[in-house]
Amino acid sequence: MSVFSSGQSIRQALTSPRGTRGQRVLMAVLVGVCYVLGFLYHLMLWQTGQPATPALAWAYHAVITIGFGMAWYLLYQYIRVRYGSPAKVFWTTLLLGIFLLGIASLMSNIGAPGGIYLDVPLSLLTVVQLNLISLGAVAFGLLLLIQLRQLVLFKRTKSSQRNWYLMLGLILFTSVTALWVEPGAAEIILLIPAIVLITINAFRLSWIVYLSFKEKMVVSGLSLLLFILLLVGFAGLTDTDDAIMAGDLLSYYSPMLHTFTVLAFLFGILYCATSLLSLIFHLPTTTDFQRKAGEMAAMQSLTRLVSQVFDAETLYSTITSSPIEASLANTAWLVIPEVRDGAIRSRIVAATNTTPAFLNEVLDAKALYDEVTSSRETLHLPQAPADHRVAARPGDGIGSLIGIPLIARDRPMGVLFASKEVSMGFEDDDIDALKVFAAQASIALDNAHLFKEQLDKERLSRELDIAREVQQKLLPQALPRVDGATVAASSVSAQEVGGDYYDVAQVDEQRTAFIVGDVSGKGTSAAFYMAELQGIFHAVSRLAPSPVDFLSEANRALSGSLDRNVFISAVYGLLDVEKEELVLARAGHCPVATINLQGEARFVRSRGMGLGLDRGQLFRHALAEERIPLQPGDVFVLYTDGIVESRNADDEEYGYDRLLDALKEHRHEDATDLHRVLIDDLQRFTGHDYYDDDMTLLVLKWHGINLSGSLHSVAAVPYGQKRADVGVPELALPAE
Repeated sequence: MSVFSSGQSIRQALTSPRGTRGQRVLMAVLVGVCYVLGFLYHLMLWQTGQPATPALAWAYHAVITIGFGMAWYLLYQYIRVRYGSPAKVFWTTLLLGIFLLGIASLMSNIGAPGGIYLDVPLSLLTVVQLNLISLGAVAFGLLLLIQLRQLVLFKRTKSSQRNWYLMLGLILFTSVTALWVEPGAAEIILLIPAIVLITINAFRLSWIVYLSFKEKMVVSGLSLLLFILLLVGFAGLTDTDDAIMAGDLLSYYSPMLHTFTVLAFLFGILYCATSLLSLIFHLPTTTDFQRKAGEMAAMQSLTRLVSQVFDAETLYSTITSSPIEASLANTAWLVIPEVRDGAIRSRIVAATNTTPAFLNEVLDAKALYDEVTSSRETLHLPQAPADHRVAARPGDGIGSLIGIPLIARDRPMGVLFASKEVSMGFEDDDIDALKVFAAQASIALDNAHLFKEQLDKERLSRELDIAREVQQKLLPQALPRVDGATVAASSVSAQEVGGDYYDVAQVDEQRTAFIVGDVSGKGTSAAFYMAELQGIFHAVSRLAPSPVDFLSEANRALSGSLDRNVFISAVYGLLDVEKEELVLARAGHCPVATINLQGEARFVRSRGMGLGLDRGQLFRHALAEERIPLQPGDVFVLYTDGIVESRNADDEEYGYDRLLDALKEHRHEDATDLHRVLIDDLQRFTGHDYYDDDMTLLVLKWHGINLSGSLHSVAAVPYGQKRADVGVPELALPAE
């Protein structure tokens, strides 16, 4: 499991209900303490009969501001995890409003009305009324904003979220200024921006179109009752009668809280009014809207998936782009399991409005994928950055995230992830729509896999038959004797069909030609090109034995059959025992490694380009021969890139330097033992005895013309077979 930062861990703990239980209890206690301190403040004023000093008054306002601020936070945390339908929002708000405002109204009518004398309550009863009425009115104002927030931010966007928080900021700012701004023109000017934002947010009614006819009727009645209740409460808060009213007491308790509550009630009144009107206007279109939306969504997903079911790449792209086109998410990506290196690993195969590189940077994609596939349940992160597996920052576009498993025939096919830029961006209907789409995508992926598996089985079966036949003709079955030299060679295919080739041919009594080649690409076509190169080698090497002539003729012969995107790299050598000379030429192949008895090692890097890269004279002009006088003990190693590009578990290449180091250490061995040592060293480095790429290795050692040597070759390993038990192949006896 990845840990991104301590800051995210703290944020996760703060948003976890279990992790903040102690914090919330402590904050509730502090809220009670702040409220009691405010009550004692007014008792003191009643006892002394004198106004408070400015310092004490400011301390009082600070204490009750902190207390009600923490109360707001506690109410928000409690209500946020209990989100319900619009009907539930309205009826719970209505019931609590009746309870709280009822208490406030009852308290304001107990005892003699009286008045306020020198800003000091006249009796203990007035002190009690003051504090209880203020508590009820402010609590309902806080509750009203928190409850309606769920509706305003339904189907939230960046602009709607910005407008909401801007409205709250202006309400708080206007409320704070009430502590020193006297009622009048200045107060009205300060109220205008807040009222403008209140009006804008009152028209955020996206939730209405998703209600059924019955739900709209119920919510219409509830919104009307809440509208009436708020009007009554608003009148009590703003009445200027000489008698003691709730508004008078709340204004005396705190001008700031009085202004805040008035604006909260005003927002509630406007929102209930716009909701009621919009609900009435949408009643006739309810059935048609729901039917059309369902038909369009079903038609779109079915058409796309069914028509492209056999094209895997297009299918992946369609699966991720459809949620975006349906406005269900801002970004989407598909993760599927793949078998790599004998283990099942997940990989992002398609992404829309984002990139796999970015996702791997800001997400612990493996942990998210593992959770969804192991539980086989939908993963919903309404506040994704708060999760320890998400390192997204504001602006990264991952505010909320959902992962839905794709399961077919009780087998996990992958996981479809979708995200929105804002937190809590997925509503229940969004999740349901994505689940339906995921079910269809699972079937389409399963059909595509079955179709591909069938094709692969038929293709592999045909290629295996062809590969076995081609292999018997490509690798040398018997090798001629050569005085003064020993040779060992082997070739192992990484897959059923390989693209490597080596061969040796006796040109005349004094000269022997040898070649190592590598066809670009894999598969059956590579085997055919190898067969063609084998025929050219045995025919042309006797007619044009010199390296430049042979490679030029081979290039001319192959140019007519090689595809434009295929070439063959090769190194060709001619050993002349009479002249004690080796002539080499490379056609874009790996450099030949050579070392003498004194340990002087180097690479022969004669210039040249691959066979088939040029079809004219440029190929011959690019070739260069290197003539090497032979001394007893000289060793030459020809190989393909499967040797030097083999990698170990740390993804480190075997490389050219290790090859030279092994040659220096074992240069005194004959060709057979040196070949075995090089293979052993390669296998120790990689940690296994199989190869990620085709591997061909030919070792030639010159002993001198006085030594009657034999030319050896490793027992041929069929190209169409993987050999986990290859190790160091046994050497074949030379031909008589």
